[in-house]
Amino acid sequence: MKISYITEPQDRNACLAMLCASVFGREAGLDPLVEFAGASRLLEQESARIVALLDDNQRLCSVALLTLEVEGRGVALRLLGTPEKKRGRGYGRRLVTRLGESTAMRTSTADPRLEAFFTTFGFERWYRHGDSDLRTGFNALSSVDALEQAPEVVTFQSDAVLRAFKRDPALFERYKTRFGEGLAHFDTLT
Repeated sequence: MKISYITEPQDRNACLAMLCASVFGREAGLDPLVEFAGASRLLEQESARIVALLDDNQRLCSVALLTLEVEGRGVALRLLGTPEKKRGRGYGRRLVTRLGESTAMRTSTADPRLEAFFTTFGFERWYRHGDSDLRTGFNALSSVDALEQAPEVVTFQSDAVLRAFKRDPALFERYKTRFGEGLAHFDTLT
């Protein structure tokens, strides 16, 4: 098994579409499409990366979307997904654990079960965001000892993506088509 960046545009779209559909669900309204559009822009700006765990036959076993910290010292695990037919075999854990061995990483969640899950991946220090339920965990390679010390992560505003979709129906249709084509292409990668 090896870790590889997915850089070919069609494969990258396919991986991102799978991640958005897996994390948000296919019945989540516009959320998966908004995430797909916003993350696509981050990828185009080279502020994010799609990283995959590949088997010996170069087939995808698990995929992650990493976004860069503004200062470039670490990454945030934004999305993680394993193809449905390969779930339950520890591929996601293997991908994140191997990435965390050489990279300062963080992840955020408001779900206590996901926090416990990610703690087993090496995200050992968790900090609450003010009065909200959102918490961010950092791995051992991160030098952050308090949330206030953490550099900003490059991101996008979901509401800005929604406004762009409303102003430009053709833009909405282009991303919707790319998303659907990406999901269809993803099966060829696994």
